[in-house]
Amino acid sequence: MTDMLTHASVLTFSVRMPEGDPFHQFQMLLKPIEKALRSENVEAAMRFAGHLFAIGRGPADLQDRKVHVVLRAMEGASASARTAFTAKLLETYGDQLSEDARKQLSGRLERL
Repeated sequence: MTDMLTHASVLTFSVRMPEGDPFHQFQMLLKPIEKALRSENVEAAMRFAGHLFAIGRGPADLQDRKVHVVLRAMEGASASARTAFTAKLLETYGDQLSEDARKQLSGRLERL
């Protein structure tokens, strides 16, 4: 029994995030962006997205995670809110993102 407890505590500690990993910041911004989009408040969603894209050294840093969070946040929003939000994101941050990240976001517009 003691060996099992020791093994379980080792597993718990091995899953910790590396020091300085901003993962929790992404998680903290997901819900506010999601709620703003569900209420069709694109301006509020853009303010929260501004905080999201400021994580790290700017929009291009950790952009795969940022785009993932944005796409997840848009899942429950109306088509009009998703379209307006995506267009504003691309207008504001598109030139600072990689081609792949822009394609992921612009692909959202094409599917709508």
